[in-house]
Amino acid sequence: MIRVIFLVISFLMALPAGAQSWTLKDSGVGLIVADTNASRQVRVIRRNTVWNVKELIEKGALEGKYNGNQLFAAWIQGPETKEFLNSKRKPAWMYRYRIVYPDGMIFDSKPEEFLNTGYSYFGIKPGDYTEGVWKVEWFLVNRDNYRESQVATTIFETFRGDSQKKNSHTIKSQ
Repeated sequence: MIRVIFLVISFLMALPAGAQSWTLKDSGVGLIVADTNASRQVRVIRRNTVWNVKELIEKGALEGKYNGNQLFAAWIQGPETKEFLNSKRKPAWMYRYRIVYPDGMIFDSKPEEFLNTGYSYFGIKPGDYTEGVWKVEWFLVNRDNYRESQVATTIFETFRGDSQKKNSHTIKSQ
């Protein structure tokens, strides 16, 4: 009987321990092909640290129409959600993100679930007032207790028109 109790307790402790093994695989900003089918991965077409807003707008990247189906977005990828289930068999980890705009404004998202493939992304909508250096921070959120930790930061720059006027020296890798 004691062995059975020990095995049950060990099994129950192993469930949350497996959920704690979330690891960052990738994050960035660029052009992606995002399939609304959660069973497929997001396909990164081009990543960069400097983007021409005028070109992105003219070619439809803000609406997901660049070269037909590409979206200007920020993304994060971890393991597939089935690899980090909690004791209720739900993904133990969620994410949220923070955008720091070039003008200093900050947007904090609410916690959301990853796609089944472990990806998450959001479309970036730079406007006329958003030339300069941007920062996107990703946070991992524990579903059970809402504790969070920062897992990735991406810094990039937007400019309008002539690439000779950009301030690429202001971008520093983190």
